[in-house]
Amino acid sequence: MKIIVDTSVWIEYLKNSPTIAENLDQQLLAGNIFTVGPVIAELLQGARTEKDYRILKNSIDGLPFIETTFEDWTLAGEISHKLRRKGVTLPITDCVIAAVAIHQNASLMTYDRHFANIPNLKLENIPE
Repeated sequence: MKIIVDTSVWIEYLKNSPTIAENLDQQLLAGNIFTVGPVIAELLQGARTEKDYRILKNSIDGLPFIETTFEDWTLAGEISHKLRRKGVTLPITDCVIAAVAIHQNASLMTYDRHFANIPNLKLENIPE
C-alpha cells in the first residue's frame, strides 16, 4: 500500500500530535509512506530557523520519494482545468500531488478538504 502524506498532515506530525504521530510511525515502519516534490518544497519553505530547516531536510531525506513525470504534470493540468471549469480553483501544487497519487495508485493522507473534488483520487482516512 502506498500512501502519500500531504503537507497538512506532516505539520501536525511535526507538532507531535499523538494520534497522527502514532499512525504515521506505524505506516513508516511498514514502508507505506512516500513523499513527492511539492510536499518537500512546502515543508522546507515553512521552516522557522536555519536549524529547523537542516533538521527537517535531513529527516525528509530518509523518506521514499516518488519522482514526478511528464504524465503527472499533464494530468495535474487536466485536473486543474476541469475543476476551474466547474468553478473550483486548487493550488497547482495540490493538483500535482493528486496526479502523482493517481498515477501511482496511491492514497493521499491530507486534512485539506479540497482534495475531495478530484475524481479518481483515493483519500486515506486520518485517525482521530
